Amino acid sequence: MPVGMEKLYGLQPEFRNKVEKVISEMENRGWSIRIVWGLRTEEENLRLVRKGVASPTSKHLQGKAVDLIDRQTGYTENRDHKFYRDLSELARKHGLIWGGNFRTRWDPCHLEAP
Repeated sequence: MPVGMEKLYGLQPEFRNKVEKVISEMENRGWSIRIVWGLRTEEENLRLVRKGVASPTSKHLQGKAVDLIDRQTGYTENRDHKFYRDLSELARKHGLIWGGNFRTRWDPCHLEAP
């Protein structure tokens, strides 16, 4: 069971369903998922914007974005890490946008609704 499942509760239902499938498939591949962010409040998002790690118009505010990491790996700068390759593949499979493809700020732990 992933850590932070309660962070999925505020997500849009169709998006949440897809994220749950991605999480399940990632765990079937041996990853131990921790949900870092799901739905954010305006206050939480503003704190992250001030740190330079979030957008003022983040889809997290609408329940259309989630950030996932592997509990063993955490966040890594290795752009070719197998966790990111697997997450990218499963995001694409389920029709989600993977933050590792962002042009302005590489965000490989991020998935969002199209």
